[in-house]
Amino acid sequence: MATCSASVTTSFPLCRDDFCHHKRKLCWMLKMQWVPTSVLGSPGDNVNLMCNYDTKTSETNLHVDWIQIKWYQNVSATANITETEANMEGRIRYNKKVLEIKNAQKNDSALYRCRVTVGDKKYKSCGTYLRIQEAEPYAFFNLGETTKNRMITVEGVVLLLCTIIPGTFLLYKKRWENLTLLTTSQIGDNIYEGLNLEECSTYEDITRGLQATYEDVGSLRGTDIQLEKP
Repeated sequence: MATCSASVTTSFPLCRDDFCHHKRKLCWMLKMQWVPTSVLGSPGDNVNLMCNYDTKTSETNLHVDWIQIKWYQNVSATANITETEANMEGRIRYNKKVLEIKNAQKNDSALYRCRVTVGDKKYKSCGTYLRIQEAEPYAFFNLGETTKNRMITVEGVVLLLCTIIPGTFLLYKKRWENLTLLTTSQIGDNIYEGLNLEECSTYEDITRGLQATYEDVGSLRGTDIQLEKP
């Protein structure tokens, strides 16, 4: 049977074939090459899985079939590809090199290995794990977590400034109005500042004299006329 090991020149697993010993020389009939370890698809996609091998014999002597391996609660279940649900639904088509799964569904997720038979020898690929899952929603702004945190911080600072600045402006405006009102009141109280009582009485006397001068003489009787003493 074929065994898998890591290649020195590539990171892909290689499957080495069985060797035969003939006339003290190593010879081989078929060698399994690397295949992708996993393939990711979305529901409804058409998926192609490769069976990669190198042979020195005619491919007419080769027989290739595929096996599907699934895990249920840590227990593996192996089935021939012809026995799978996808094949019964007519979504499976394969040849000696490619396994095609049409309109892939989530229950098609499994490990797929090709098995090559040459005469009485059988070789297996290391297999490709097919993972079918829903596509992630498209993000219009594909931003990292750090960038998102910075944007949230900036938004918080802007909101804080929008709250503090108008409030501070209103407080200063109210204070200015109060100071203006207080100054106007003080000016009104100080209009008569500096006047003394004697000047006020003289002003009243002059006013009275002027009022007497402009009285209607014809409407007065003789007894009503009173002369003020100098």
